Amino acid sequence: MPNKRALITGITGQDGSYLAELLLEKGYEVFGYVRRVALEDPEHRLSRLLPILNRLQLKAGSVDSYASVHEVMADVKPDECYHLAAQSFVSYSFEDEHSTLNANVNGTHFVLGALKRLAPECRFYFSGSSEMFGQAEESPQNESTRFQPRSSYGISKVAAFT
Repeated sequence: MPNKRALITGITGQDGSYLAELLLEKGYEVFGYVRRVALEDPEHRLSRLLPILNRLQLKAGSVDSYASVHEVMADVKPDECYHLAAQSFVSYSFEDEHSTLNANVNGTHFVLGALKRLAPECRFYFSGSSEMFGQAEESPQNESTRFQPRSSYGISKVAAFT
């Protein structure tokens, strides 16, 4: 039986790099979706991945471009997709809410649209955020906790989730 193919958007972040290590240990073929600038400066932008870089297949593109997402999905045809990529700096979301919303909402929509067309059996994981809850009424939060985002970043994560 062939190895499962996993695609991780946001693989260069902390969670993405840990997930890549785990999936490689489990025998997965792991693909990482990275921005082109990461490939131009691998020593810095891929630093978390350096110990496993030779075991990964990196695909360059941008989640806020449907054509780019479509091309990567057509090439990889993943069995599992872990969507961790986002503009995740809350403070930046106050400075440029439009790019935050575009990257996080449209990026998620593009990933889901491409998967629907090219890998409809793919299992999909979306990375949420505590920012979706804002000033939560209860702790810990659960599936029935009301969303109350207080930033463009939190709003974008709620919009992408729903």
